Amino acid sequence: MAEQGEITVNPTVSVVTEPEPRHDVSGKRRREDGEIEGSDPKRRAKAQDVLFRIIVPSRQIGKVIGKEGHRIQKIREETKATIKIADAIARHEERVIIISSKDNDNVVSDAENALQQIAALILKDDDSNSEASKVAAGHVAANTIRLLIAGSQAGCLIGMSGQNIEKLRNSSGATIVILAPNQLPLCASAHESDRVVQISGDVPAVLNALVEIGNQLRENPPRQVISISPAYNYSAIRPAQPFVEPTSGQPLLQLTM
Repeated sequence: MAEQGEITVNPTVSVVTEPEPRHDVSGKRRREDGEIEGSDPKRRAKAQDVLFRIIVPSRQIGKVIGKEGHRIQKIREETKATIKIADAIARHEERVIIISSKDNDNVVSDAENALQQIAALILKDDDSNSEASKVAAGHVAANTIRLLIAGSQAGCLIGMSGQNIEKLRNSSGATIVILAPNQLPLCASAHESDRVVQISGDVPAVLNALVEIGNQLRENPPRQVISISPAYNYSAIRPAQPFVEPTSGQPLLQLTM
């Protein structure tokens, strides 16, 4: 006699029936604990877009934009991210590129893809003299990427007693520094809580660090609303801050406005 839950096909072969998987109203299979399979509850709970602000030296903005804007437009089309470029406040000041996209269940968001492509262009070797490049904009050295982040995001990168940022340094091989609030560049937005994340080192190390930092920032979005429209803190025009050499801690050049 067949046990309950079995269908006897012949005396030697039996097929065990299993209960049909439960589905939610969207048709996605649920696990026994009630979560939707393949979903990230944390990401699904987030309503805001993924957003990054990368600081681009004035001398390098041309190779990011490309002739007649073709290069930046190609990145927009390939990644589907929204990319906006802020105007420079002063002739030799840095520019901010604002990159955003909808958050989704992909391992890497469209904004993260665009961030990597733009960073690769900034780090790409050119024919300019390396020493001249260090002082051309006043605060940017070779193989350095700088991001503007909200003050509320700094904690997730630093971690308890600096454990997170030390882990990022060790895993990527890059030098990662979160600059003090008084070292904000003029291109920082009107949010006084903005901070600068500075990543330096060999190009592969910088790009690896950027992947990890991008993921951390995506998982820990800013608490305040960051506009995707370029905006500057005109009420707090301050002298441009120098680039701090990661190994020496000394500025390469001091500019005054």
